[in-house]
Amino acid sequence: MDTTESLLPSADHSAETAFELGCQALESGDRERARDLFEEAVRGSGPQMLWRVAEACLETLQSAFWMSRAVVSESEPGGITVDPGALRILGGDDGEMFQQHWEIAVESSDPARAVTALTAARGRLTFVFEDGREFPPEEAEDVMTDTDLYSPNFVAVDDTVPCVWMDCKGGMFPHMARTALRIVADELRKAGIRQAHLFTRPISDPSDS
Repeated sequence: MDTTESLLPSADHSAETAFELGCQALESGDRERARDLFEEAVRGSGPQMLWRVAEACLETLQSAFWMSRAVVSESEPGGITVDPGALRILGGDDGEMFQQHWEIAVESSDPARAVTALTAARGRLTFVFEDGREFPPEEAEDVMTDTDLYSPNFVAVDDTVPCVWMDCKGGMFPHMARTALRIVADELRKAGIRQAHLFTRPISDPSDS
């Protein structure tokens, strides 16, 4: 059997099959074919598949592309929307180290309520793990003890932006990012904000100052 043929996109592939074949193509170094297969996998699938592809493509030159598409899938048209650059992945060019920028800023008509929401979100974000699960504080400590799953080292709110930022040492965790966006959106709604835009500010270059 020609294994090359088995990796080609086909209308007959289920989303799951296309995803698995895409992972195989990526592992074999055929990034163009992997991208075609991943496109097939996400076509007609829900947001979950986008996040799975983003996870599969970490530390490749496709990392930022798929993360951008995944975060946008969390947008609610006419409600709380997410910028393509939110929680962006940086690096990869010229051998530059990959890393994720862990900041969620809020643009809304009521910055004071946004700060209230972000303050509430801060307490929850501390207990979100790399696989996307959020635990109550009393359970999170046991998870930290019993597993190697990563959670933020520190979470803080800057009320002048306003934004919440997570110290994750630049680590890339798509499922954690998804849960973080959902927590912030949830707390904004609880605070009475129905329309807002979530984004991540560009990292300033010290040479510009």
